Amino acid sequence: MTSSNQLILESKPETQPPDLSIVIPALNEAENLKSLLPLIHEVLEELGVTAEVIVVDGGSADDTRLIVPVLGARVVEQIERGYGGALLVGFATAQAPYVATMDADLSHPPMFLEDFWRERRNSDVLIASRYIPGGRADMALGRRMLSTILNRTYSVLLGLKLRDVSSGFRMYDRRLIATLDLRARDFDVLEEILVKIHVQGGHIKEVPFHYRVRQSGKSHAKLLKFGWAYARTLLRMCRLRYSK
Repeated sequence: MTSSNQLILESKPETQPPDLSIVIPALNEAENLKSLLPLIHEVLEELGVTAEVIVVDGGSADDTRLIVPVLGARVVEQIERGYGGALLVGFATAQAPYVATMDADLSHPPMFLEDFWRERRNSDVLIASRYIPGGRADMALGRRMLSTILNRTYSVLLGLKLRDVSSGFRMYDRRLIATLDLRARDFDVLEEILVKIHVQGGHIKEVPFHYRVRQSGKSHAKLLKFGWAYARTLLRMCRLRYSK
């Protein structure tokens, strides 16, 4: 007869969740991921952090789904459309108490994860900000102007004391992000997240960051389409922000 003590000894220990989840939306970014994922693992090793790297594949036609597992990351399939749909899957998959989101195109240097990790207990959301003192943005003049107009418009109309509301390089407290009912499915989900966290009384902090242009491939942002999405989300967020 097996004793209860024997049962305890023979049972498998529960797997501990990772310290950090890193969510990377990707669409045909295999070449960039070949460089990015090893760099992420180097940074995590230096930090001594246990992490899971989740690549959310939006239906890539290249080798993304083949190379990601080989490079020590996990692939999950995107269900809903757009950048917002990719984040939803990533948030739902993440198991760690902290969730970082970053682009696959090498415009977000993994070394900056060290800055996030140092600041993780100081805020509910950390934003890698291009537009606060100490931040920089390597981008064409036209795109920089549009980005500045977008950020200033959202910040002023929504009463957010933030300079870079469109940065997708962030770290979240997973418990808080799990409470949000997100409706945006394009890049405007980034502003929706901040407004809803602000309305709930969450603390948002910007950390200076040097943004660099993508290394290869092409951007998936379509100006007219996302401009309309941003306008609709702005109206919806104004209603939410000032409804109380």
